[in-house]
Order: sequence, then C-alpha cells, then structure tokens
Amino acid sequence: MVTFSRYTTLILYGVITYILFLIMSSVTIIQELLLAWTNLLQKTFNASNFTPSYGYATLLFLAGFAVNKIADNFSIYNSKRYWQFNWRYPSLMLSVTCTIAIWLFFESRETGSLISLELVLLYLPLIAGLVFLPALELLKTRIETDKPKSNDSTQHIAKQIEETLCYEKNKAKSTRILICGPFGVGKTTAINLAVDKLKNKKELPKLVHCNIDLWGVEAESIIQYVLDEVLIALSSEIDMCKFRSLPSHYISAMNAGNTSSKIFAAFMHKPTSPDALLKSLSDVINTANLRLLVTIQDLDRNQKALDSLHALAGLLDRLEELQGIDYIFAGENRPEFSDTLLRICPIRFDFFIPNFIKQINELESELIDADMQEYYQRALLDQYIPGCPQLINQLLPSFRALHTLEEQIKSAWLELGGEVLFYDFVLLQALKNNNPSIYDALIVLLNNKSFKSQPLTEFIADNFSPDDNLDKELIKSCLDYFHLIDIFKAIEEGKGRETNVSKDNVPAHVLSFYKYEHIISSLIEGRLTTKKLKQKHVFETLNKIASGGSRYIKNQAITDLCAAVEDNETSGFWLESIKHYGWHILYNEIKDEATVKQLFEKAINVRSPRKSLELLTSFIVKSEQFDPESVFMKYLLSERIINDLFEQRTSFTRGTLFALLKVYKGFSPRRRFSSEQIDYKIPMKNLILQFIDGKDSVSEAILLYLFSNDADDIPDLVSALDIETLNKVRSFIVNIKSKDTRASYSKIVKRPEASDSEFEGIKNDALKLISRVLRF
Repeated sequence: MVTFSRYTTLILYGVITYILFLIMSSVTIIQELLLAWTNLLQKTFNASNFTPSYGYATLLFLAGFAVNKIADNFSIYNSKRYWQFNWRYPSLMLSVTCTIAIWLFFESRETGSLISLELVLLYLPLIAGLVFLPALELLKTRIETDKPKSNDSTQHIAKQIEETLCYEKNKAKSTRILICGPFGVGKTTAINLAVDKLKNKKELPKLVHCNIDLWGVEAESIIQYVLDEVLIALSSEIDMCKFRSLPSHYISAMNAGNTSSKIFAAFMHKPTSPDALLKSLSDVINTANLRLLVTIQDLDRNQKALDSLHALAGLLDRLEELQGIDYIFAGENRPEFSDTLLRICPIRFDFFIPNFIKQINELESELIDADMQEYYQRALLDQYIPGCPQLINQLLPSFRALHTLEEQIKSAWLELGGEVLFYDFVLLQALKNNNPSIYDALIVLLNNKSFKSQPLTEFIADNFSPDDNLDKELIKSCLDYFHLIDIFKAIEEGKGRETNVSKDNVPAHVLSFYKYEHIISSLIEGRLTTKKLKQKHVFETLNKIASGGSRYIKNQAITDLCAAVEDNETSGFWLESIKHYGWHILYNEIKDEATVKQLFEKAINVRSPRKSLELLTSFIVKSEQFDPESVFMKYLLSERIINDLFEQRTSFTRGTLFALLKVYKGFSPRRRFSSEQIDYKIPMKNLILQFIDGKDSVSEAILLYLFSNDADDIPDLVSALDIETLNKVRSFIVNIKSKDTRASYSKIVKRPEASDSEFEGIKNDALKLISRVLRF
C-alpha cells in the first residue's frame, strides 16, 4: 500500500510540475525576464572577452552543482545513493524524471525525434554538474580506509552485538542493547565492528546505521536532534524529503513576514509528533526492506545527563513496538542511570576492566632494542632501576588511553630515547593524560627546591581536594616510584613509624631528573629541551675513544671530549658522566696504549686549570668494576707513563700533579672498599722522584706548590709516600734557591713573583707539612 501510494503521488507531482512550468513559460513577464537575463549574459561575455559557449557551459555546470546540493540538503536524494533506485520506495527524482519525460514527449512531436544530439550536447555541462558530487562520493568509497584497532574484549562484544541483532526472534520487534564501559574502552569500535560485519553479509533487510553523539546536546532539544539524525541517516538509502520540514527558525522568520510568506510557511510547516513520525518511518523502513540501527553515545558526558536520559527514555520505550528500528545505548557505568537503562535496554553487555601490562612491556621492548638496552646498562653501570608497568596499568582506564599514550611515547622517544629513563617518561605521561591532579602535585613538588619533608597524610591534604576522590595508595605508589617516600625518616626523628614525603633518597645516576633540570623539563615537555646536553653524545664520544677505530677518529673524539669540558655550558654535564660511567669505559675498553697517553696529554693541556684538574680527577676509579689487566691499568702502573707525564711538565698547572696523585690514590683499598691490593704507591713515588731528578726550575716549582698547598686532601696524598721519599723531598725543597724556580712558581699559581721572604715562607709551609706527616 505504501509503495502504490508513493508511486501515485510522485507521478502526480511530475504532471503538476510540467503543467506549472508550461503555464509559467507562457506568462509574458517571465518571458521578458528570461530574455533580459539572456541579453545580460551575452553582454557580460562579450565585455570580458569570454567565449559565450564556455560561459554558458560553466553556468550550466554550476546550475547542476547547485541543484545537486539543494536536493541533497532537502533529502530529495543523497550522494551516497545517487546511483541507486529503491523500487519499493522511489525518490522524488521520479517526479523530475516524469516531468522531463513529458517534456521530451511533446518536444519529439514537434521535432520528429525523441532525443537529438544537439540537445544532449547543449545540456551536457548541466549533467556533469549534477553527477560531480556523486562521482566524488563513489571515488571516496572505493578508497580503502584503515580498520579501527581492536582487541579481544572489543571483538567479543562486537560478536555479541552481531549475534543479538541477527537472532531471528529479535527481528519481529525492536532490539534494545546497552553497552557499558569506561570512556575510551572500545565501545564505539565494538559497535563499528559489528555494523561492518552485518553490512558485509549483504542480507535483506539492508542495515542502515545511524550513529548519534549526544555530547553537548541540550535536554530540551534532544528528541528533535535524534529524529533529525535518524532522517539524515535514512536519506543515504531512501528519499526522506516527505519527513523533513524547514528549520524552526526559518518558519518563525516567515511567520513574522508579510501575508504571502505566512501562507507559504503554513504549507511548509508540518507539525508532527515524534510518535507519529516514528510510526510513519517504521512503515517506510519496512516497505523499503531496510533495518535501522540507532546507536546513542556520550549522553552521560553532559551536565544534565540524567534529564537528557529521562527525556529520551520515553521515546526509546515507544520504539519497542516499532518493527525495523533497533538501538544501542553506549555509556559509562553510572549508578544514577541504572534503573532507567534497565527499563529501556533489557540486553546489556559490559566491558571488563582492561589489563595493559603486556602491551606496556611490548612497548618497552619495541622502543628499547638490544643496542639501546646495552647503552642503558653501561651508562648506569648495571644499576638496577625497577620499572612500573603495574602502576601505569592502574592509570590507563581504556584502550583509547593506551593507544593515545603509545602514540605520544613513540613520537617523543625518537628524540628522548637514551636521554631519559623509559618508565620515568611513560609514568609522567600517563599521569598527565589520565590523572592530572597527581601529575600537577608531583610537578609542584619536584620544582619546589625548598621542600624538605612532610608526612604523607599532610601532603595529600594540602595538594588534593576530597572531591578528587583519589586512591591514596595510588598517590603513594607514584611518589614511591620517584623515590619521594621515606618511611625511616620519621623513626629517626623519634616520631614512630610514619610515611613521609621526602627528597632525601632521590637517585643520583646520570639519567636522574633530580640531578639535571633539563631532564625534568624534557620529561614534562616530551622533547629534548637542551640540544647540547645529550647523554648519548657523551656515550658515543667515549666509545669512539675506546673503540678499535682509526687513530684519527680516536684523536678527534678525545679533542671533542676536552672541548666539551672546556665549554662552560657542557662542562659539568660531561664531567659527571665520566665520573659515573665514563671512567669504566676508559679503563676497560681502550685497546691501545697510545690512546691512553693521548688522553692524559690532552687532559693536561686543557686551557682552564680548574677544568683540567676536574677532568683528570674524573679518571679516578669509583668501584671494583675495572680490569687490572686492561691496557689503561698497565700503562697507568708502568714506568712509561712517568716519563710521558714528566715530558708534559711545562703544561702542568697548579692542580695537575695533585690530580695525577689522586688518580693513583683512588686505588687505595680504603677508598675502594676492597681487600684487593693494587700497588699504587710505587707509581706515586716514582712520579715524585722523577720530578726531584729533573733538577730544573719547572720541576722544582711543581713540587713546591704541591707540598705547600693547604688543600684538605694534600696530607692524605703525602702520607702515601714512604719515609725515604719524603726525606728526599724535604732535602730537595731545602735546596731550592734558583730565581728561575721562583718565576716558574709564579707562573703556575698565576700570581706576581714572590719576594725572597715570601718565597722562604712558601718553602717553610712545605717543610712543615712533610715534618707533620713524618711524625705520624
């Protein structure tokens, strides 16, 4: 009955339209207007030197394009179904076709032929304008799009939705499904997977999917919004102009106008109740052999979500009796919605709380390959730094949150890899994305230089609102990972066992953001904020020095190292790196003695005396992790280094000899907490004796400065020398009388040359130190 009524109506529209055009074309004033318009166009084309045929073709193309857009906006046809014809419920385009057919019939009686080639060529641009947008849409559908990422849970829910909608007993009436789960868990993906599978089955009735996002829609207009979206979705398959009216504000404007516009508004305005509209839609959907699936999402994010749900619940309730219209309601688990949703959605599927530990570990394995892993192990000297995949898993509420985090980490890791710890970065980024209150409190704490200690309960009370409803154990776990929890501090202060927030136990390795401000800023911003302070550059330079590459590469690397130490901006960063792990590479991996010799030579010749001293003292061993049989060790304990260092004496500054002796003193068992004996005293003695035997002013000045220096470490260094050597030094200093020595001493200390009395005072200070050490 609906099909017959539709055909009859559309054919009648076509006949009436032809009669109206016939009448209007015979009206004199309209003929005059058309003639004036033609003359105006002819004049315009002639004045602009534009070929009239091209001009008319362009206008016809634009006219076809405009007709296409108008018809699309009024749901007469849709670009997605332009090539389709639903014989059960034809489009209004049937009326247009009928009008054209009648016109061609009468034209053929006059011309003697139904369609002339001249007529086709004349209106070819118009046809091109009409098919332009549909052709683009057809091309778009041919291009393959990426499928959404899914997981086991999403695929399981999608399968349940598909099976429920395909269940024969459910097809007799409306199927109502509720999908519950946190934001981003995969509800939309599950729906889309189910819809794609149902569409791919090519079964009848054909499925039409209408996805409605109600985020931001007011409760008062929610019913009309849903109906409009339903009509838009159905218009992709069948003509919906019967159910569409002008927007309400257009009608109001027309009612406010003159009498003719009010009359026109009366015809255009078709007040219909939602129930009546849905009943008519249901009849049309069944007639056209379609099945409408309405998915309603994000209603729970609105401020007046409960009011919106109550307004919508009545409409969804009434859908139950309408065949051919199913709906899925997707939202979070909200207790205030439970009773209403249970009434309108008897079928419910829930997403379980996801566990992402496996994905987090896979992300770590993907980004930290074997080379990167080796780099971290060597830079941290195999120091164990635990990860926190379980903690990060607690912060990720959904697969969407996981995918967002993965994309952020992967893009930033290209720059940050090797400069920060993986889990430091991932945890901070997860907090930033999903728990900004903990993130903000943590950043404030890290930036607060004056913070010392505070009980955890007070810290939580000061930094978090009760409205945040945060898990205190989660806060404690985050602080504990960043070494900001100290249980024993309160015990030491006599307050009993109490958990405190404190910075006393923060790590001091080279990748610790407590040590370098640029690391914390890089972690916060997700990019390397200081290009000159790159730990991987330090590591690669040290590796070049120690590698078995060419002599040129090694020398260049040593030069780069010394230049970085001389640079005020990078000096501290490089020296700390050498002290932490660089010494280990130099001691264990240098393959030839010439490289060690070159290293000491360049370090002695660093222009700044202070930085030369710091570079040399950075070579002091820090642990037992060195090979006593390495090339570096053999050279360091040999006679050759004594001669090589002595040859460099003219480049010595006031701290050079002191630094070299400290390198040897570093092998003291007391310093290394080891019973293994390294005979470090012999090279120390030989170095001193070499300078005594030098018998030149430079050697005398260097020794005099060493023993007259009032640095705290001097007595400890001098005590490593045996009595015989100390007596030789004392005799040597007593016999220093050369004016050249005084000049050399002045050059070393970078002061004006001392007077006789001042120089004797310097000698006496040195002799007093030796006497004091000899007494003990």
